[in-house]
Amino acid sequence: MSDLLDKQHKFSLMIAKLILYAYEIGYKITLGEGYDDDNTGHMKGSLHYVRLAQDLNLFKDGKYLQGKEAQQAHALLHDYWDNLGGAERIPGDLNHYSLEHGGKR
Repeated sequence: MSDLLDKQHKFSLMIAKLILYAYEIGYKITLGEGYDDDNTGHMKGSLHYVRLAQDLNLFKDGKYLQGKEAQQAHALLHDYWDNLGGAERIPGDLNHYSLEHGGKR
């Protein structure tokens, strides 16, 4: 298998674990942008184009989290993501979770 395919398999499992963890700690999730097949929705070279990035929308008590609440919740999830081996967070893009590939995060 290719390095990219191996990473895509690993990434899928990591995202599943992250989502389960979010539910365990009281959040609900909807999937935001995942795979972008037309190369127009993200910056050039985005990991969304190679299936190694996923945006997650967080909810608590039926409410979509924004602002400080979203920052705090995503910080918890990013700490867990870091422990799984995920890419370092991108400042200003809190709901983005990715796996490093080719020097990109």
